[in-house]
Amino acid sequence: MHLKQIIVSLGTALLLCLNFSVVSYADTVTVTTFEDDGISPAYEIADKCKSHLEVLNGTAYCTSTAKGIDIVSITTTQTLQKYWGLWIWNDVNGASWREQFIGSSTCLSNTKSGLDNGKYRLKSVFTLIDVNGKSETITVYSDEQVVS
Repeated sequence: MHLKQIIVSLGTALLLCLNFSVVSYADTVTVTTFEDDGISPAYEIADKCKSHLEVLNGTAYCTSTAKGIDIVSITTTQTLQKYWGLWIWNDVNGASWREQFIGSSTCLSNTKSGLDNGKYRLKSVFTLIDVNGKSETITVYSDEQVVS
């Protein structure tokens, strides 16, 4: 009888884990990646949004660019993130920048030196506002870079 309870408990735990992994997967699917690959989501006021990360000798070079149609303002937030594991990315201390631009295009560039070994990516969040006050928020992730 005790063995049956253990098997049922393990089966229940396994089903719960599978259920949570599906929810986690669904969360990652909703993240918007908008690269210039010829296929992109249909945004009304955004044209191109890119996030680029280059790592050389322990220094991250972060570049976020956005272009829109009839844009009055673009707010860009860059955050350098380090991979922790299990689909978890942590923000790197002192590596988050925010700037508002007036106009239809923007380019925000920053650097962060002294990176530890690990896998990094750049998260760029763009909020675009057009002449009619309509806004879109787009999140773009760069390719991952490894520091070893």
